Amino acid sequence: MTVRLLTALVLVLAIGACGKLPRPFEGAGREGDPQLLVVPDAETIKVDIARDLPEGAARHLARAMVRALRADDLAAYSEDPSPGTYVLHPNVIARLDDAHQAHVDVTWVLYNKQGLAIDSTAHTGQITAQSWFADAPKSPEDGAMNVPPDVARKLQILSPDGLRQSPAEKEFDQLVSGPATWVVSKITGDRQTMVMAKPLKVALVDFAGAPGDGNEALQRSAKAFLQSKGIAISKDIDPDSIVLSASIMVQPIKKGTGSPEQDRVSIDWVLLDASGHELGQMTQNNAVPHGKLDKRWGSIASLAAQAAVDALEGALGQIARDKGLLLRADK
Repeated sequence: MTVRLLTALVLVLAIGACGKLPRPFEGAGREGDPQLLVVPDAETIKVDIARDLPEGAARHLARAMVRALRADDLAAYSEDPSPGTYVLHPNVIARLDDAHQAHVDVTWVLYNKQGLAIDSTAHTGQITAQSWFADAPKSPEDGAMNVPPDVARKLQILSPDGLRQSPAEKEFDQLVSGPATWVVSKITGDRQTMVMAKPLKVALVDFAGAPGDGNEALQRSAKAFLQSKGIAISKDIDPDSIVLSASIMVQPIKKGTGSPEQDRVSIDWVLLDASGHELGQMTQNNAVPHGKLDKRWGSIASLAAQAAVDALEGALGQIARDKGLLLRADK
């Protein structure tokens, strides 16, 4: 006992003789860089389910991309309605050949949470018709986005069906492997190197049919309201342009044999792509005092154009999204 007590006493004295012990982490988080105290929000990626595809193909494609992104430690999902920090939208063109192969051309467009397109990448591949028309996944999408991938893989192996993957899942996994790598590099790489998509441009042409100065007044007002929303106007029609045209008709409303008291005004607004294919349209109908629009349209042109631009803004946004363009230039 005496020897043990003496040894302990010597150790205490030896430590005391060394002076103050270094404490490299003392004060960290209190007196250090305040940025070290900020825990960044988790960045999530909402993978859109493609439209105009067989339901099974659309959901298998989205889930394959989710699996690939999660494998690289990115929190991705497709079926949860929550908005993501980023949105990844697939535009898909597919055709079947005589050998029962689906030739798939997918353009993936990456958007930020404000709805602005960051960049896009195109990828082609082949999938068997059997997988292309496979049934949609029946099990719910795994919602454990924050589970580390290595833990998720171990849990998958322990699951009775963990190692089983359908042929469709394997084929879609191969289809998204290249684009998934591109997405990871965009999100985890240098933000300054991101190439922003081009803005959509609207060309106003073929405003015709109105009496007085109606054609010019409607076109001038539509241009002003589009510009007020940050939507670019193009003088020429090019592949990035959408054409907005208006067909105007003013006819007297006849009641009995007397002189008409009102005119019926109809305006057909049409959105077309650069090749003349119709993308959207809307019609306005209203009545005005007879002869009021024979010369000057004034505020009526402004009101009609404002209502049309407000109504068509959503369609323009969807068109821009499908084309991988910005609805308005990023400021």
